[in-house]
Amino acid sequence: MCGVVGQLPDRLSDPLSARLRDRLEALSARVADPGAGRLADELVAPVRVGVTGRAGGGRRTVARALAGAGMAVAEPADVDVHLLTETLKPEDLHAIGTASRPTVVILNKADLAGFGGDGPVAAAARRCLLLGELAGTTVYPLAGLAAAAALDDTVVDDALVGALRVLGVDPADLGSTDRFVRGEHRVPHAVRQRLLAELDLFGIAHGVRAVRDVGSGEARHAVRVALRRASGVDAVLAAITAAAAPVRYLRLTRALSALGAAVAIADTGADPIAEFLAGDDVIAARMAAATQVVEAVGMTVDRDRSRAAHLRRAVLWQRYSRGPVSPLQGRCGADIARGSLRLWERAGGVAEALG
Repeated sequence: MCGVVGQLPDRLSDPLSARLRDRLEALSARVADPGAGRLADELVAPVRVGVTGRAGGGRRTVARALAGAGMAVAEPADVDVHLLTETLKPEDLHAIGTASRPTVVILNKADLAGFGGDGPVAAAARRCLLLGELAGTTVYPLAGLAAAAALDDTVVDDALVGALRVLGVDPADLGSTDRFVRGEHRVPHAVRQRLLAELDLFGIAHGVRAVRDVGSGEARHAVRVALRRASGVDAVLAAITAAAAPVRYLRLTRALSALGAAVAIADTGADPIAEFLAGDDVIAARMAAATQVVEAVGMTVDRDRSRAAHLRRAVLWQRYSRGPVSPLQGRCGADIARGSLRLWERAGGVAEALG
């Protein structure tokens, strides 16, 4: 047994996934079963994200931002990101209402929602509340171009930062794209065109503020941080991660079930596979994935690591798994309970004492 269950996992993190993959690959070599190796690849394959929506909504820009954040943007997708622009149209309502996979709805180009007050993204967030009521789901504001610039490490380079510094001491007319490009200014015309293409006026304004009080070695980082914060992308990434939680959990449990089925019909190698399936790595992975699922719908899993807390958590989630919940939530509750009992045992709990 390994020591992964020595702590309550915060999430099904990459190190845990990689550890499980390594165990499966070692198991595959041990029992001479290439099927275990295929399961290892399946378990660590990224959740695929598709970007949908009407033409002109910024699908390529949003896809570039998601890829920059480390997400696998590909088809066939496991989770869809559906883009709105300005308002909901009948085709949007149809796409959202008939979606066959988890879908995160975004109001893109939030930086164009109007200036004044507390800024365009805040205005877009208020609009998202109204759109969400119509769509029957949460809608998230996103300034896609700013997000892509923040997350693509090739965009904010020294030339762009230098132009932003010049604009900080010699302001240009940011009242419109046309006035910014055509007006007289010592930032060359071609550079101003690039600034618009990469950042637009919204990103330029935030970039100028970001470089004012930082040294040259910190400027690129400061601009990317400012753009990321202003774009609203972190809330979008969190929503996609939450929507993907059931996908990851079901992928994990199905793969492990397939391995368990192989034990039932195997003439050789069954003992190592059975040992692996009952081991700490698998218990930890199932608990972590199940925790993500229940927390994605607003529930909380206690992170207290005391022995008493492990037992209390096991009892709570075992009761939950048997209550009036969906089959998926019931399975997740059972996996959290099972993982908590293993943690309790590792902390010195004695099963006989429960009787």
